[in-house]
Amino acid sequence: MALVDELWSGVAVSGAPSVERELGLSHRGYVAFAFVLPLVAAAALEAGVALLSDVWGRARLVVLGQGALAASLSLAAWTTSRWGLTLGLALAGASSGVACGAAQALLFTSSGPGPVDHDRAMVRWTLYSALGDVLTPLVTAVALALGHSYRGAMGAIAVVVALQCALSAWLLARHAATPAAPGHGEPAGAAPEDAAEPEAAAEPLRAALSRALRMPRLWAWLLAAASCTLLDELVIALAALRLEHDRGASPALAAAAAVTFSLGDVLGIAVTDRAVARTSARRVLVVSAVACALALLAFLVTSSALAAGVALLVVGVTSAPHHPLTMARAYGELPDRPGTVQALGQLFVVVDVAAPLALGVIADRFGLGVAMACLVAQPVVIVLFAWRLARGAR
Repeated sequence: MALVDELWSGVAVSGAPSVERELGLSHRGYVAFAFVLPLVAAAALEAGVALLSDVWGRARLVVLGQGALAASLSLAAWTTSRWGLTLGLALAGASSGVACGAAQALLFTSSGPGPVDHDRAMVRWTLYSALGDVLTPLVTAVALALGHSYRGAMGAIAVVVALQCALSAWLLARHAATPAAPGHGEPAGAAPEDAAEPEAAAEPLRAALSRALRMPRLWAWLLAAASCTLLDELVIALAALRLEHDRGASPALAAAAAVTFSLGDVLGIAVTDRAVARTSARRVLVVSAVACALALLAFLVTSSALAAGVALLVVGVTSAPHHPLTMARAYGELPDRPGTVQALGQLFVVVDVAAPLALGVIADRFGLGVAMACLVAQPVVIVLFAWRLARGAR
């Protein structure tokens, strides 16, 4: 699910010039119809289902979310209207969020011989997300090179998601039909998530939510995780637009340049998995954030697509640890209620909405270079939060 989530969501990002050109959008209009409106429409539904995932069947939510995602992507690929694109992306965002949230909750509540290592679990989840980031601009670039638009790439991914949904449904049905092994204490047909944490099963949903609302460190880590949106789809979209509009690169080359960021993300996650096993999460966050700020500044002063690609590679490597480690800290504050953590995280959709809208206005008024310079705020936030909150954490 982590790979597919990034695979579909990155098409409208790496293909930003194609979206603007086909729909006749300004930078501000692109941000509104491809980012802001879909995020607002999807956030409420996703938050509600995330809360209920602590008491509902999570495996079934994964399958239902995948099916709805395939249908939503088909709509986004078929429509030629900006409002149709917004609707398709909104439904896709909610569907994918539900499926990924349920899958991630399963990961953190899985039974095993020992406690879940939240840092490394989130890092490995993010590794698959990074692989999706690598594939997305490649798929978009191939579609553009073959004379298609972002809609062609979106349609191809819809087919992949539909196949994944069918496979997930088959696996769930097979598990439900398999009797439990003797001595394991599970009834025949029990879904994996039915073996819930005892604390989560005993505590009412309202009590868990009330407890979470009184945890300032949880809120702080969720805010830090939300700031990572600046160095995800936004940096790819702004980089592609800057390369095409300010550096004269072709649309296919601008989309392909984003591959370097995604490759860096994969490399950074692989390094992070080793680093968190040997040193503190705080040190990894601080060092990577400082290096990330320097790499962003290097991208701004480059004059060629090759140099820009190298700078984006370094940005990808150094920004990779930020979201998994900050989100792991948030899960660690309330380990028995991952769905509640996810639901509270949706309240920070205001960051996802305000950031791209503000950057779109800045890009239209002051230029893409100034908009990209504002992204340095993300590593600054990570340094401040890691320095104050993660002392002694591993």
